[in-house]
Amino acid sequence: MRTCLFVTAALLLACDPGPGNGPGDGPRDAAADHELAIVPAHDEEHEDEPEDPLYWSSEPFDPLTAIDCAEHKDTGYVKGDPFEITVVTVDGKPVEVQTANAYYQMAQAAAADGVNIKVVSGFRTMDEQTYLYNCYINCNCNNCNLAAKPGYSNHQSGHALDLNTSATGVNAWIKAHGGDYGFSATVNGEPWHWEWWGDGPPASGPCGVAQFKATYVAQSFPVSADPAVELKMGETLDAWIDLKNTGKAKWTANTKLAPTPRDMASPLFDVGWLSPTRITGPDADTPAGEVGRFSFRLAANAAPGEYFQTFGLVEEGVTWFSQAPKGGGPPDDQLEVRIMVVEADPPPPPATTGAESGSSGGVEPGSTGAGEVDTGLAETGGASGAGTGSGGEGESTPTGEAGSGDMSGGTSSGGGWQGGAALPSGYGSDEGCGCRSPDGGPGRGGGAAPGLLVLCWLLRRRRRAA
Repeated sequence: MRTCLFVTAALLLACDPGPGNGPGDGPRDAAADHELAIVPAHDEEHEDEPEDPLYWSSEPFDPLTAIDCAEHKDTGYVKGDPFEITVVTVDGKPVEVQTANAYYQMAQAAAADGVNIKVVSGFRTMDEQTYLYNCYINCNCNNCNLAAKPGYSNHQSGHALDLNTSATGVNAWIKAHGGDYGFSATVNGEPWHWEWWGDGPPASGPCGVAQFKATYVAQSFPVSADPAVELKMGETLDAWIDLKNTGKAKWTANTKLAPTPRDMASPLFDVGWLSPTRITGPDADTPAGEVGRFSFRLAANAAPGEYFQTFGLVEEGVTWFSQAPKGGGPPDDQLEVRIMVVEADPPPPPATTGAESGSSGGVEPGSTGAGEVDTGLAETGGASGAGTGSGGEGESTPTGEAGSGDMSGGTSSGGGWQGGAALPSGYGSDEGCGCRSPDGGPGRGGGAAPGLLVLCWLLRRRRRAA
């Protein structure tokens, strides 16, 4: 048995690690550190190497049979502050329930590689830590091994484990892979001392039920392994995801579906979302054991390209579902949609408002447009006219002139008009329509368009009819 010789008061103090100086001492308050999964700080002092035979044991075993999930409540401590924890049993040692689940995942992976990890020491009650501390102070038991002051050992948190790192292959394996499961060596000089504070994958071992946990059921859009859903720029996609509440807490409006990575704005954000980083809550409150639906809309407002958008669940102000110890999954990248944004169709050409290209825009001679009054002019052609021009009686010239009459602004003596129709008798006289030529002579239009002359003739006919 070792002996301790206290020569001076200073040496006595050096042998007595008070608050903040013992192995595994934490710098923050207990409840906050435990709930927020913050690893308490440690110093250079450390406990002696374990003497339990399990510390050297490499005997093969089934990790599942090593765990007893029968739960009981106990009081844990971080930096002297108490909090309630749930404890199960691993290799005959008490361990906080979510730490046990994380350890189970790690032990399974190690066993698959032919390495057998075992728990040598786990959670310590206040009575146990008081006994070890008194042995250290009085140097009359436990080989006078170093021990932290009661309430200040990380073993009292339930998250600290002493493992059998002297067994074949264990130390090398856990150094290489322990971090993959959220475990870290937190005390210099203690290769056997490993702690778990919520890092790594969600603890999905055989024990306990997380406060906030969801299991995938169905979704309205194809899985991301299938071809992408194609959306044109500006289009939207109505979607939903069904999840089963496999945790303890009811889902309410405070339970939100969110794009991941966490708190990063999504390129598929729609104005109907709660914010660019929060999509929606469940369509209705969802008790434990029930299936809840999260309905939402995705908008193709980003630049053309392919987008893989993942989703996670968060209990606002409490925890992400993927984060232990309160969260039990799913991981932040399990739920995913694949969207291909493409260019929108070009806008249609503007509607034409004028006549077709190449037309004069007027009504063809002899035709009656919508809403127009039939002039009653027969297409008799120049043959019926009485013109005496050089073109011969009844003939029209290539320019549309009948005989030698002047058709540039009115009628010729033969009564023809451009296009070949005979002019009505009296065409070109005033008759109250204001169509008389400037020099007062009938039949001389002085540059007036033929259409205007026809209009005047129609007005005159209406007056006569009246």
